[in-house]
Amino acid sequence: MFNRTFKLTTLAIATSLLAACGGGSSSSTPGFSSKEISGAAVDFYIAGADVNFTNPECEAAYPDLKTDQDGKFTFKTTGNCQETGFIITGGIDTVTKLPFQGQLKVKSNNYQAASTTEIVASPLTTLQAELPAAEFAQVLENLGFSLNEDVTTFDPITEGSNEQKAAVFVLQQIFTQLENSGLTLEQAAQAIQTASSTTQLLTNSGVDSNAVTAVFNAAIASTTDTNIQQALAASQTAVESVTTIINTALTSTGSTGNLEDYLTDNSTVIGEIQDNIVSASYSGLSIANKNIQDIINSRSDARLSLDKNAIDSLTQVTFNLNKLATGTDSIKLGLKATATIGQNGQPETLSVYISNVKVSFNNSTAISEIIIPAGTIIEIESTLANAPKGSFEVPQDRVFPGNSLSLANLVVAFPILSQPYNNYKNLIASSNLVNADVSVFVAPTVYPVSATLGLNLGEFGIPNKPATVFSGYTSTGYFVIQ
Repeated sequence: MFNRTFKLTTLAIATSLLAACGGGSSSSTPGFSSKEISGAAVDFYIAGADVNFTNPECEAAYPDLKTDQDGKFTFKTTGNCQETGFIITGGIDTVTKLPFQGQLKVKSNNYQAASTTEIVASPLTTLQAELPAAEFAQVLENLGFSLNEDVTTFDPITEGSNEQKAAVFVLQQIFTQLENSGLTLEQAAQAIQTASSTTQLLTNSGVDSNAVTAVFNAAIASTTDTNIQQALAASQTAVESVTTIINTALTSTGSTGNLEDYLTDNSTVIGEIQDNIVSASYSGLSIANKNIQDIINSRSDARLSLDKNAIDSLTQVTFNLNKLATGTDSIKLGLKATATIGQNGQPETLSVYISNVKVSFNNSTAISEIIIPAGTIIEIESTLANAPKGSFEVPQDRVFPGNSLSLANLVVAFPILSQPYNNYKNLIASSNLVNADVSVFVAPTVYPVSATLGLNLGEFGIPNKPATVFSGYTSTGYFVIQ
């Protein structure tokens, strides 16, 4: 919330200064012609990631820039935003369905003057941003990447071999785990540099696990902090296991197959990757007291029956982990419900956005505590005529009992949201037959949704409110209410 507030404040200041000067940034530079730049974030592609600029003028102009469902983003240069670098965080890997917990960096470049209009952020560009130019070139060669182009324009997903894609993915897991174990990004880059001088990561047959071992050995030797050393040792085991899984996938893909397609179509393999990278995942998810498989199997011509007295459960979501865990996760939630009265009725939609739900686990698989923390933004909108729009910033932490959360709970806690919800609820309750399509979007930051559930990634957003846009795991339930 602080970051968003800071961004909006910066934008407001910049706007007022421009107004005082009599115009926008492009008009302040005679003859300036804006240039559109297309970007991509690659672990595999990362959907819903925050794209932050190192140039404050660019950040002020694009305070809510995110990658889309395909991991892409665009922006236009302005008179004050021509040269910048990038730091990309958050979002969800579109192939592994893992929350992206690392960061991608891109060194600063003048995009107005550049011959290209494309930019790719990847672990290769992170390495480039953290090392001197001459040293980076040698490290890149030592790692096994023989590229005839700048890494900031190299997209391994569309241009690379399966082996290059695998090596880029493993390299990012190395970066993420080194950081999560307590090293800085610079220290992580230096450990990779040290290891690459003796062992090559990318080979003709895949990824050399000996290179992974060498990186972690170098990282452990670089610190005297025993806690960090222990964390690094545990992370080493995880990344070595993932490397083995990726190499097996490469063999299964064959010479003519596509690695990301193979992984996307094999939820068991993705589940193995998830199990090695994270301590637990969400393997249980229910909506309206229906388990997720019932939700997935429902269709517009095969609806789940729901009694009018249970309308509040339509907006109720419950999570469970596959393993005992002790920790806290922060989740974005989005909900879209479309109710149609009768056979040919007018569909009416209710949209809800919650920017942060904190769920805690106390050596359990079920949620032990739910908190809507101070600063959380809740948005609620309805297409019903004359229905008010509710927008609310939570002033202080609010604890909710139980292991599920519903919009009905929030309405009780925050009465300002009650009218748009109750208007919608009363419309349904006053009708004899209602078909309701309910889509739920969930974006956790720590524990992933298990690939074995078969959920897809989708993009949620309330029209004309860019801050509500995010990518999350989603499914739609089809209900008949009578």
